[in-house]
Amino acid sequence: MREQDWDDDTDYRSAVRRTRIMTAIALATGLAVIGLGALGVLGLWLFTTAVDVLAG
Repeated sequence: MREQDWDDDTDYRSAVRRTRIMTAIALATGLAVIGLGALGVLGLWLFTTAVDVLAG
């Protein structure tokens, strides 16, 4: 890997900004996946509970 030669603060700030944006997108995506998984588990639990109640 070659070393980055920062010739100007604007290049550095731009790289830091892009890194922060990508980190925020990755965090939001991860939380969305975890949330969907939790909703799926909750939905499955509610479905099985409803089937047990209706079955007797």
